[in-house]
Amino acid sequence: MNGEPVVQVRGVSRHFDVSRPWLTRVFAGEPRRQLKAVRDVTFEVERAQTFGLVGESGSGKTTVARMVVGLLPPTAGSIRIDGVSLTAPGPPADRQRLRRRIHMVFQDPYASLNPRWRIERIIAEPIRAFGLAHSNEVATERVNELLSLVGLHAADRSRFPHEFSGGQRQRVAIARALASSAEFIVCDEPTSALDVSVQAQILNLMRDLQERFGLTYLLISHDLAVVRHMADRIGVMYLGRVVEIGNARALFRTPRHPYTRMLLDAVPDISTRGRPDPDIAGEIPSPIAPPPGCAFHPRCPFAHERCRNEVPALLDGVACHAVHEGRPAA
Repeated sequence: MNGEPVVQVRGVSRHFDVSRPWLTRVFAGEPRRQLKAVRDVTFEVERAQTFGLVGESGSGKTTVARMVVGLLPPTAGSIRIDGVSLTAPGPPADRQRLRRRIHMVFQDPYASLNPRWRIERIIAEPIRAFGLAHSNEVATERVNELLSLVGLHAADRSRFPHEFSGGQRQRVAIARALASSAEFIVCDEPTSALDVSVQAQILNLMRDLQERFGLTYLLISHDLAVVRHMADRIGVMYLGRVVEIGNARALFRTPRHPYTRMLLDAVPDISTRGRPDPDIAGEIPSPIAPPPGCAFHPRCPFAHERCRNEVPALLDGVACHAVHEGRPAA
């Protein structure tokens, strides 16, 4: 525990080969096609804090999440968690110890739970996999404790996932994440499949557990209201790149990138009741054939010639030529 950030993501990119079969390409004279899902993403997550990654569907958020937990290898860049590299060769024992401390909570709690397993087996699986209980009795006692911790009853351990509501299933998923004493949890749209009232309960549970155990979260969401409630720092992604990053309060108070403002303008506000909600103009382009220059320029009201030809660097927390040059962007 040397005071450095728990998670360090440096220049991470991920490309997928979406080419048609080789023989088909030969006859059609087609080149290989690359889908650049994530491009040169850099951020850090401090211990016991929440870093929110936001953006529209197709911006690359989930791909980043899967790389951070080791489900996908990056095409380029480096990822370090508590000083252990996920992208460079290292001692297998370090990787094994790290695996126990990382967990992921998925968007659909039903799809992430084995429907043929009872809740006790689902939660106890990481306990047994990492050798954290030396007997079935100890494992059962730990399952009971975890169920109570997430607001369920010990008797629920004998039930199957289909016998629970969506919010209860997500509580089970959180209990499973805590079963291995995980310290870093990646939450990929953890409340988007739930009713609004249940969303608030799950988010409050996550906050309470974070304060109690010092958990570190990477929160993936397209819902800015959720991120505002949870995050200490926020990164805004657009078509695979981070276009703005900074302290959550400052970003919500004074957003700088035109895309961030567009997202915030689309959040329902009681002060605008009776007026039509503003729509986000246009659609996110295809990552297979992204626009040249700044990928946001086809939708940006402040785009100039430089925006159409040159990719803006992320300087002082924002990647926007208009902001860097002091041009009007408000």
